[in-house]
Amino acid sequence: MIEPLLPPTEPQSGISYRELTPEEIKSVEPIFTATGNPLPDPGISTFVGAVENGKVIGFLVLQVKLHAQPMWIEEGHSQIFSPLVAEAERTILKKAGPQWVYLFVPAGRLSQLAQSMGMGLEPWNVLSKLVQPEIPKKIGVDLMPVVEDRPSEAVN
Repeated sequence: MIEPLLPPTEPQSGISYRELTPEEIKSVEPIFTATGNPLPDPGISTFVGAVENGKVIGFLVLQVKLHAQPMWIEEGHSQIFSPLVAEAERTILKKAGPQWVYLFVPAGRLSQLAQSMGMGLEPWNVLSKLVQPEIPKKIGVDLMPVVEDRPSEAVN
């Protein structure tokens, strides 16, 4: 049974939010084992956690995943699709070793093409958000009079 998440509340004092230490990462490994999933590689992942009294009470793992897009093939050249994908796979193996590759496409022809090349449909909803610095609210206009720039007089 999936427990519904409670709505967010104000952060509590006494909880620190930070990157987890190697020991803290090791302490959460049983959570992955219990769900039949491997612990993400700490060498290429970042574990951000909430720690209270030395105990990890929540975490989010930031993982870089290989995303294969965009792709473009000129009209009339569909025969290059399979060899292009095969070369991309060789390039992935050469540059990064065995990797999961993700492709985000709507249902239809592109999805069928990806599946014909061995990709499997994942049972997930994909959500996105652009993480960027907070943009300040509109700044009030200073009501000082505008002073025209006047050319300075040359000194002889």
